[in-house]
Amino acid sequence: MMPRRGTTPAMQWDSGRKMARRRSRPRDSGPFSPQRLQFPKCSAARGRKERHPEVALGNWRAGLAEMATGTDQLVGLGLVAFSLVVFTYYTIWIIILPFIDSDHVIHKYFLPREYAVTIPLVVGLILLLFVGIFITYVMLKNRKPTKKSN
Repeated sequence: MMPRRGTTPAMQWDSGRKMARRRSRPRDSGPFSPQRLQFPKCSAARGRKERHPEVALGNWRAGLAEMATGTDQLVGLGLVAFSLVVFTYYTIWIIILPFIDSDHVIHKYFLPREYAVTIPLVVGLILLLFVGIFITYVMLKNRKPTKKSN
């Protein structure tokens, strides 16, 4: 065994001992042994609904029909479109408008710059309020009744 650079003979002996210990352990023991690994059964064996046959063949669009209805897809498309419009408006308002002359006609389509901070702040506070109300509701709904002692 060639000595490694920057190691003492004692360190080399110790690492060789560890390697020998690792090699001497049988392969069929330990956390990843075949006896301990239990692979999940296929979905049919567990009683689950089979996937669409075209999805199994690689046509992922066929599986979308199972996952979302037309209404769900329309609502999702609307949310994505709304988010894109808001993001574009806010980006132009905050990043591009400061470089355009203040007497340009485009400024009449945007709110005053003071609202650039207050609107996201108010929306964020309302969002946090609703998240807090939802968490409180779920915790109170799932609370187990306490026993009264006599």
